[in-house]
Amino acid sequence: MEILLVRHGSASWDTKTDIERELTLLGQQEASAAADWIGSNGWQPDELWVSPYRRAVQTAAILNRDWQLKSRLKSSLTPDTPQSELEAMLATFRGERLLVVSHNPLLSNAIDYWHDGANKSYWGMQPASMALIRAEVFAQACGNLEWLRHYPNYDHNGR
Repeated sequence: MEILLVRHGSASWDTKTDIERELTLLGQQEASAAADWIGSNGWQPDELWVSPYRRAVQTAAILNRDWQLKSRLKSSLTPDTPQSELEAMLATFRGERLLVVSHNPLLSNAIDYWHDGANKSYWGMQPASMALIRAEVFAQACGNLEWLRHYPNYDHNGR
């Protein structure tokens, strides 16, 4: 199974709550560049899981422009979701390729936990960063980080 983790694009701080934060113009450009890169490499998900936070929903809509998959809002894809909850949710996925649009520290910590087996804070995902993890089972130290890519140069594997 492959999971493509994508952190939302850059977002404004000009709101009352974190949930309401919207993509900036730069964030929209970042998400569009990510969509272009994914599309040019022929990767397509079976499902799209998205945090309910506005900036993640907006990022997912841009990423999904060519596939037109039904986005599945997952209330537990928030910044502070525990790793155990994420793994329990992944156990319900029955496809081969999953795209998850969410936040830090959840995404960065998941990469570190699945790839290295560490249970520490890791901040490798910048806005609109993408990481592809391959694994038979998503559990501590059972995944392989295939690549880690950052805006604006998605062609460079920052792994």
